[in-house]
Amino acid sequence: MAYIVIDAVIDLAWTRKRYPEAPDGFFIKPAAIADEVWHVIHQDRSAWSFNVEIRPFAEKW
Repeated sequence: MAYIVIDAVIDLAWTRKRYPEAPDGFFIKPAAIADEVWHVIHQDRSAWSFNVEIRPFAEKW
């Protein structure tokens, strides 16, 4: 079990249409979300993560 927060705009046809001027780094790819979920499900139990936040790399902090 895990708690996964997706704090991003997912790269879909309708989100691209809604944000036409946004750069590629603004969006997160569905395949990248799936890869991270797979990683969490199959993580080494000696270093367990329960709470994971998925954000775009280009996000400014």
